[in-house]
Amino acid sequence: MSYDLQAITEPGRKLIAVAESFAPTFFARVAAHDSAGTFPFESLRELQESGYLYAPIPVEFGGMGVESVHDVLVAASRLARGDAGLTLGVNMHMIMMMTYAQQYRAALASGDDAKATGVGRAMARAVGDRMVIAAAVSEPDQELIRPQTTAHPDGDGWVIEGRKIFISMAPAATHFSVAVSYVDPVGDERYGYIVVPADAPGVTVNDDWDALGMRDSGSTSVTFNGVRMKRGPGSGVLAGIISAEHLEMILTSGPSHAASAVGVAEAAYELGIRAFRSKLEKKGERAFRPTFQHLAAENSVDLAAIRAIFDRSLRGIDEYQARHLTGHGDDEEANAVFSDVQRAKIFINQAVLRVVDRAMTIAGGAAYTAGNPLARLYRDARAGAFMHPLGANVAYEYVGAEALGLRPTTL
Repeated sequence: MSYDLQAITEPGRKLIAVAESFAPTFFARVAAHDSAGTFPFESLRELQESGYLYAPIPVEFGGMGVESVHDVLVAASRLARGDAGLTLGVNMHMIMMMTYAQQYRAALASGDDAKATGVGRAMARAVGDRMVIAAAVSEPDQELIRPQTTAHPDGDGWVIEGRKIFISMAPAATHFSVAVSYVDPVGDERYGYIVVPADAPGVTVNDDWDALGMRDSGSTSVTFNGVRMKRGPGSGVLAGIISAEHLEMILTSGPSHAASAVGVAEAAYELGIRAFRSKLEKKGERAFRPTFQHLAAENSVDLAAIRAIFDRSLRGIDEYQARHLTGHGDDEEANAVFSDVQRAKIFINQAVLRVVDRAMTIAGGAAYTAGNPLARLYRDARAGAFMHPLGANVAYEYVGAEALGLRPTTL
C-alpha cells in the first residue's frame, strides 16, 4: 500500500500524474544545475508546454481546472522530489494562477459579471502568452506588512521604486508580482501588488544568486528603479496591521514553500532505503547494522507526520476558501487557519532536516560528497526555515502568541 498523499479531485489527480512524469527527468538534471548554480530553463519550458504552469486556470481559459489548493500543492511536492529548487519558483507562479482562479469564482458567485470578464481576460492572456510570474516580495530587514518598495501616482500612471531579494525563478520570469507600499486617496498607507513585465524600463534582474541550497532556483535580487506602470496596485489592504484580508492574501504562500520541503523529505527517505539495499546486495548480512533499522523507523514516523500535517493544513485552506468565496472571514477565523498552516510549515521544516540527516547516516560517508544527491537535499532542506511567510524567526513569535491566546500584532 502506498502512503503517498493523493488528490481529492479528478483534475488534481491528472496534475499529480503530470508532476510524477517529470520528477525523474528533473532529478537527473538537477545535479549539474546545482553544481553550477544555474537555472533549469529546459525543465521550466517542459512544464510550460505540458500545461502544468496554468493548471489552476479554468478549462475554458486554457487551464486544467484544478480548483483545490490541496491538489496543486500535493502535485508540487511530487515535482520537488525531482527538483526542489525549480519547484520553489514554480510554486510562486502557481500562487498567482490560484489567485486569478479564486477571484474569478468569487466574481461569478457574487454576480459581478464585469469583474469575472476582466479576470477571465487576464487568465486567458497568462495562458496564451505563456506568462511566468515570479513573486517579488522579500526585502532586506523585511517588515512583512509594510514593504519598503513603494509605488506612487505620477501623471496618468504609477512609479515603482525599490529592491527585492530571493526572487525565485527570476532569470526565467516574464513578469514580477511586486509587493509595494502606497498611499491611497484618503491618506491611508496600504499594501498591494503590481504585476510588472520583466522587460519594463527600470527593471534589473541581478546576477547575484550563489547560495548554500536551492542553488538552481534562480533566486536573485531584482531592482525596480523608476519603473512606470499604467495600472496601480488596486485596493490592497491596510499596511502595518494584521487583518483577515492580509492573512487571506498570503495564506497559500507558506504551504507553497513547505511543498518543496515535503518533496525533499520524500526523496531523501527513498535514497536512504536504496543506499541500505545497495549495501545489502554488495555485502549481504555483513552490511546490516541495528542502527539502520532504528533510523529507518524514525524516518518512517517523521515522514508519516510530515504528510499528515501537510495534508490537513491544505484541506483547511480549501475549506476556508469555500466558506468565504464571496467575502472575507473574520479576524479570529483567519488567524486560526493561518496559524494552522504556519504550525505545519514549522514542523515540516524541522522534520525534513531529521529525515535527510538520518538518510545520510544510513548511506554512510558517500552522502557527504558534493556530488551525492543526499548532500544536495541536505542543503536544500536548510532553506525552508528562512522562507517567508513565515520564516522561523517570525513564525514562532506568531504561533506562540496565538497559542497563548494573544492577538499577534505584527509579522
